[in-house]
Amino acid sequence: MSLLLMRGVAKLSQLEIDANKDWQAREITNLKTIAGAMGHGDIAFRGTGVLERLLADAGKGFNFLRSRGPGLSPVWEDIESLIQYMTGAPNRAVSFDLAIPVSAVSQVSEQASSPPGRTAAPILSAPEPSVGMATQVGGAGGFTAVPSLSIPAPGVSMSEIATGQGVDGALADDGGAQTDETVQANNATPNDMTLLPAIPAINDAYYFGHSALWDWLRVNIGTAGAGVWAITWEYWNGTIWTGLPDISDETSHFGNPGNSEVTFTRPGDWAVTSVGGIGGLYWIRARVSSYTSIVTQPLGSQAWIWVKH
Repeated sequence: MSLLLMRGVAKLSQLEIDANKDWQAREITNLKTIAGAMGHGDIAFRGTGVLERLLADAGKGFNFLRSRGPGLSPVWEDIESLIQYMTGAPNRAVSFDLAIPVSAVSQVSEQASSPPGRTAAPILSAPEPSVGMATQVGGAGGFTAVPSLSIPAPGVSMSEIATGQGVDGALADDGGAQTDETVQANNATPNDMTLLPAIPAINDAYYFGHSALWDWLRVNIGTAGAGVWAITWEYWNGTIWTGLPDISDETSHFGNPGNSEVTFTRPGDWAVTSVGGIGGLYWIRARVSSYTSIVTQPLGSQAWIWVKH
């Protein structure tokens, strides 16, 4: 059915109604519904027999409306979709500006050197690009300037790292009488480790042990010793106690207060043994190798071992 409006029609009774009009299934029946649902930026398009609403799309920028052919609804697409469509490649981010910042990646850790450092490792550095001018010789002795961009490859430097943990064994040896101070060595109670007896003698010692091979010792000395004596750092090689290789004693024979490292090269023949009834550990010891006098007895507060990775 259709209404034909004729010129000069002033009354409804004068309208001519064509009841045989063929609309070919194109009638629009939901115009009011679509109009009420429309928002700012929306687009109305003809779907299958009715109007349909296409929401506005802010997207990632550079949006465009793509018609996909008969029977298919239009879609919003962006510049990344266009790149994927044109190249057949996976969607990817595209940068139109050249920006190479100088960056650094760091990991908070203890540097495993001998003696150990305090700086972070590893470090990733990206060098800045440089722009220069190259010249080419032209015909008849002429020169042509050609700009060149040089972007060096970033370099990565890696230092060894290590982790610290408590000792598995700590013993004070006074003339052969050995006292287990493992608990004292693993807490922060001041001055509860008797690093040397009140009156030392040659071969008195303090032992530090761990269940796995390790790489250096840290001792927090609460009371620094004062007097005249010498300490020799030794390990058990399966047969005898012998000197640790490449030893560096920051404790200065237990004479420096605060945290100090004792570093060495891990021995290739280091063997487990039992000291004071504590077995299965890799031990080192600080043995009194000479003694003259003592003014202040050295006392410790805590100890840690460090293992390289």
